[in-house]
Amino acid sequence: MLLLKRINKQRNNFARMQSGTVLITVLLVVSFVVVLLIEVDKTVTYQSNLNRNLMNRDQAYSYLMGMEEMSKIQLKRLFDLQKDERVHLGQLWAKQEFTFPIDGGVMSATIIDMQSCFNLNSITVADKQETNAQVDQLNQPDVKKNKKTIGEKIFRLLLDELLDDRNQSIALTASTKDWLDVDSTPSGPDGVEDHYYQGLNEPYLPPNGPIAHVSELRLVKSFNNKNYKKIRDFVCVLPNGEDYKLNVNTITKERVDLLYAALDGKVKKSEINSVISDRPEKGYKIEEFWDKIGTDIKINKKFKQRLDITSRFFQLKAKAKINNTSVYMKTLLEKQQNNQFKVVSRYFGKE
Repeated sequence: MLLLKRINKQRNNFARMQSGTVLITVLLVVSFVVVLLIEVDKTVTYQSNLNRNLMNRDQAYSYLMGMEEMSKIQLKRLFDLQKDERVHLGQLWAKQEFTFPIDGGVMSATIIDMQSCFNLNSITVADKQETNAQVDQLNQPDVKKNKKTIGEKIFRLLLDELLDDRNQSIALTASTKDWLDVDSTPSGPDGVEDHYYQGLNEPYLPPNGPIAHVSELRLVKSFNNKNYKKIRDFVCVLPNGEDYKLNVNTITKERVDLLYAALDGKVKKSEINSVISDRPEKGYKIEEFWDKIGTDIKINKKFKQRLDITSRFFQLKAKAKINNTSVYMKTLLEKQQNNQFKVVSRYFGKE
């Protein structure tokens, strides 16, 4: 009898232990299933958001391409109505940002005259007054170019005004020139060529040719985020260094330093501000501009030939936002004969 009681007690204890183990197993399975369901839900949500964003991006891209075509058409119409070749800020293309509602969002765009900024690719371009022998020498590899071009002088004067350190502007001018030119000889003590960039921890080579994008300056020796930001709004890149002319009718007071440099630093900034403030609604004729500057100020003819009242290059800056997806696009447009516009370059992103 006593033995049976002991056996029954052991059975009960074993049963209780088994039931506890089963309960723990069930809880573990339930927990695993819950975690699995949460992860599946996260994955499905992520994939849904990703697919939605991709669809929004593709839709925004289509809208931006449509904006680009519309801009080309509208620019042609506007310039077809012009009675002369002047390009000025009183024209409709130069008005404030255009905004258009689109399905699920909004699209905005502005058009900028790209000849109201300094073309970096013009730094090493010989002036048209140079003799053929001088031009040949400027283009020969491994021949030191002692003679400074007008583009180099303007860039140096611009840096002198924008940066606090004159020595820094000298170094930046020299290193930028060497980044662009075709020779392998440094431009003085501040110049650098291939051997410097090859000696870096992460080596690379300069293009020894035209710059493709302004942000390329970040790779040039002596440039950093601080001085890059100071000059970013004053410089631009056009595909050909020969396209160096600045339009005096589209340069604003925010870029008075650029016009000061283009005038060889011989006109006071206060007077340049007055010239800009007094600019007629339809802009100056080139003779009117020089009359406003004054005949008593002697400016080198080569500097004068850098200034004009027309423009061939314009940039379309457009943004399409659909729900939470934003796409940015910049298109460089070139004005051709019969006021037709063609796309020179196009890239996506804020910078």
